[in-house]
Amino acid sequence: MLVHGAIVPPRAVLEALDDVVRSVPAPAGQGQAPGQPGRGVLGRLGRRRADDPVEVPEVPPMLEHIPIEDMRFPVTGFGNLTTNDARAVTDVIAEAASEWPAPTVRFAGGTALDFPGDWSVWAKLEGDVDELMAVGRGVPQAVERLGFFVDRRKFRPMLSVATVTTSTTGPFLQQVVDALDAFRGEPWTVEVSVLRESFVDGKTVLSEYQRIPLVG
Repeated sequence: MLVHGAIVPPRAVLEALDDVVRSVPAPAGQGQAPGQPGRGVLGRLGRRRADDPVEVPEVPPMLEHIPIEDMRFPVTGFGNLTTNDARAVTDVIAEAASEWPAPTVRFAGGTALDFPGDWSVWAKLEGDVDELMAVGRGVPQAVERLGFFVDRRKFRPMLSVATVTTSTTGPFLQQVVDALDAFRGEPWTVEVSVLRESFVDGKTVLSEYQRIPLVG
């Protein structure tokens, strides 16, 4: 089975965050007509090449919202593991986690298009962010004891809550970021989740294999 490490915030915290992002109304009449080249953020950034097809089935939304069940902080992927290997990975993370402090953080602030090739709207964190980063580094280091060498660069202390589309305009995107900047969520304590990947109705689904509390 394909196994991943992630940090999954509590559902209620994610619902409150999603409400903030969705609270910004899309301007009436904004978007693009079918068959027209993009005039929003992606269109200006040149994502569409001149020789790309321009016909689209419908006007895209101003943002593609990430479903709440898909909101998580990816830590790293462990690859395709046997059941025994998945248990060994979980056990070694749990052993290491017993010595890590349990960070408490909350969502506060936002940003978008944060680095080259990035199309996301991000929610930022405040609180024990340095300790959270230590957890993000510690998970890959822990599994290396088993001979699994995984990507240490995947973790970012920001959560993708939406992606821009060809309809997204600069002023609308700024309103969404401003709404996130004004938001202060409820504090929550970080835990590490080991997730297994499966395919349901042609879609990749990550379900929780084990959750590991931090008790240090």
